[in-house]
Amino acid sequence: MLSSTSSAQGKYITVSKVPETSTTLFSQRRCVSIIPKIPTIKFYSLRKKFAEMTSNKFKPERVAVLGPDLACLEWLMECGSSSVLMSDGTEITRIKQMREFIKSYGFDVKNLPKLEKRIEPFNEKLIKNENLYAQKWRNTPQIFIKEVDASDSAISDEGFNYFLECKMLRKLRLNHCDYFTDTALRILSTGRSSKSLQDLEICLNPWLSDGMAYWVVRLKELKRAHFYFLPYVANRPATLRQMKMGLPRAKITFPETDKIGYGYDSKE
Repeated sequence: MLSSTSSAQGKYITVSKVPETSTTLFSQRRCVSIIPKIPTIKFYSLRKKFAEMTSNKFKPERVAVLGPDLACLEWLMECGSSSVLMSDGTEITRIKQMREFIKSYGFDVKNLPKLEKRIEPFNEKLIKNENLYAQKWRNTPQIFIKEVDASDSAISDEGFNYFLECKMLRKLRLNHCDYFTDTALRILSTGRSSKSLQDLEICLNPWLSDGMAYWVVRLKELKRAHFYFLPYVANRPATLRQMKMGLPRAKITFPETDKIGYGYDSKE
């Protein structure tokens, strides 16, 4: 234990006698540190907060200028996504490549033109009515996101608003993403992607809970969904059963965590 002692030479720190266990004997061989340790969970929360306040900040004015898919592409790559496949066959894997791709449509992401006209906020009518959607975005580039691998990226809940009006998203892989929660799936299930998404994969996420099933079953076009190592899900069998009942035509897997990896079947 540490104690403070005053003397003629000044104030100094001493180590009081403690029981000599194997741990304390090991510790006493090293220098005593008076710098407090930062709790891991607190440091983790600070990183999550930083991600939410920077690259994940939703900016509707950028969506209005670039269109929903190019704005979403910019967000995904700024957050460190692995790859994004566009409807013209282009696969974006780097930030520089993303900026050049957007520039090919006449936009400099560092100097976007000012918004001349207010764009109507997203609403459910835009999901149901294709004509309204086309009318709203008639002046933006007709290029769309088809597949996203955002594994190991820093995407968080607020950023999922960029998916709201992406109408051709087919595949979404979100492995090793530490910052998004059930709220992200709620946003995803209430946008246009709920009518197009066919393949969803989420492995190793520390925030998703049993409540995610309520939002997953709203993705009615899903053909495949795979989940693995979601430690905050308290009742895995019940969550899996709820998703299978809500999406009877989809292949949904959520195996028990019994091996290293992504929990794939040998067939996958």
